[in-house]
Amino acid sequence: MTSAKNTQSIAAYDNAPFFEKAFRHAVQHSLIDQTRIDEIINEAATGSIQIAEYFEESSHLRKNLEVSMKRMVSLVSLYLEDTTSGELDKAAQLLKEKPFRALSRGGSQMLKVLYSMPEDDHFGSPRLDSEREFLKRCLSKSMSVAKYRQTFKDCEQFKRNVDFATLLVKRIGTPINQLNEHHASAEQVIRTSLLSLAYGTKKAGGNKTSFLDEASLFEIFTSIRKEYGFLGDVTCRTRFIDEVPVEFHDYAMNVLSSIKNDDVPKIINQSVTLESVFSDLKDRRYFYLHDQLNEVSRFDKMFAADWFALTGGTEDDSLLLTLLLCAAAGVAQKTTLKVSEARKAVFSIRENGLLQNEVLNLIKKAPHDEMEQLRSLWGDFIEEATPFLLDHSDEKLNEVMTYLADHCNIQKPQK
Repeated sequence: MTSAKNTQSIAAYDNAPFFEKAFRHAVQHSLIDQTRIDEIINEAATGSIQIAEYFEESSHLRKNLEVSMKRMVSLVSLYLEDTTSGELDKAAQLLKEKPFRALSRGGSQMLKVLYSMPEDDHFGSPRLDSEREFLKRCLSKSMSVAKYRQTFKDCEQFKRNVDFATLLVKRIGTPINQLNEHHASAEQVIRTSLLSLAYGTKKAGGNKTSFLDEASLFEIFTSIRKEYGFLGDVTCRTRFIDEVPVEFHDYAMNVLSSIKNDDVPKIINQSVTLESVFSDLKDRRYFYLHDQLNEVSRFDKMFAADWFALTGGTEDDSLLLTLLLCAAAGVAQKTTLKVSEARKAVFSIRENGLLQNEVLNLIKKAPHDEMEQLRSLWGDFIEEATPFLLDHSDEKLNEVMTYLADHCNIQKPQK
């Protein structure tokens, strides 16, 4: 029974705030006398009132003072354990020598420093909470030293990433506000910048004075594949690294190594289309500026030239369905059909069947972002249209032409 009680006592001691461990240690080893104990109690009482007022909570309510006391103990615990690395003798000595409120301010200052650091490694990331709200959130969970140190380490890395990305972006000549507006990932900005500086120089996209857009990024991918096709190798310029501050050298070389070993082999792989490789890598590993003024990017226009030639860039469902219907019938592809042409398309479908693969191949010529919507548009249409298109009992095509006139762009004969 005694052993069980001791075990419970030890467990409670292990889970106690570090201040309580240090205070108990100081008392048990006579490192602080009764006078100092009384001083700590009085300072804690005064400090609790100040903490309640800081968090804009009434200091006249006992419940608020109890919460404030817990917060103060958390602040003191955080400071003591971090400063002494958990050594009770050193912590007890600080309890003896330093005012209790000074220890509390030490913990508060630690959290304020954490608040001043970036929460992530994206440009333009705003703090969603105030400093007061941040402290309240940390203290409500009694942030441990281990958690504090890991969070601090993460935030330091975020800051280094943003600092390095900023340095590279300034070298390229891009205004930082462009990245802030896009909430750009520093890691992706670094990767794109290093790709441009190492592989873009003397290649497409290498002489730009602003950050890469989608088409410019693809041009670098294209130049890499072409160079490999001509030379059997890809040149990589790294002299600019000499101008990079020493603290970023290892990071820069690691990213360049990843580009060389992970991305370049995919880019030069002739068995996979470059568009497919680019689609896989561009959003996952790189950052590029989007043209928000145009819904269709310059990149999409570059590779959807045939589609735009056929559609004129229309988004009208009836025109698009007419074009896809032509592909399904194996007739000349148009967005407008005369009645006679529409009838010819129906006869072709009844004779040869629906050429679904031709429709899907045509959709692949569309801008990447529109493909899924086009598949859905065609799928809904053809499911309902098929009974009309294949109804051989409708010999004069009255029913099917009525249906197509309602859903496609069929020119009515002039009177």
